[in-house]
Amino acid sequence: MGQLNWIVVIGVSLLLGGCAVGPMDDVLSDQEHVAKRAQERWGLLIEGRLESAYEYLATGYRQVTPFPHYRKKVRGVGLWKSAQVEKVVCEAEVCLVDVNIRMEVLHPMMRAPIKTGNTLQERWLKDQDGFWGFLPTVK
Repeated sequence: MGQLNWIVVIGVSLLLGGCAVGPMDDVLSDQEHVAKRAQERWGLLIEGRLESAYEYLATGYRQVTPFPHYRKKVRGVGLWKSAQVEKVVCEAEVCLVDVNIRMEVLHPMMRAPIKTGNTLQERWLKDQDGFWGFLPTVK
């Protein structure tokens, strides 16, 4: 077999091998997919990237809440230091996600920041297109 034939065989093998693996999100369960999205969203919030985090919101919520209104509702940017998804429980098109949030609050009367945290429960919804989005609690 000539050198050109070997190159073609190797190229086709790599191409077919890549197709067999497919995108990672296709093999994730709903719980794993939502956990991944929730962790990504919190990473964006911690970095202060609200416009990117907005894209993780439920489709219906984004349709009725423009980004400028959402941005005004977000409280905690700069205070959040870490977030860790602890548990995801899914039933049909709804997942409940427990996220442990760690914060540091600076107070003028204290020498060191006050470190605190809490576990929040988030509701994630799956729309008709299979998109999982976070649905903020309306207050």
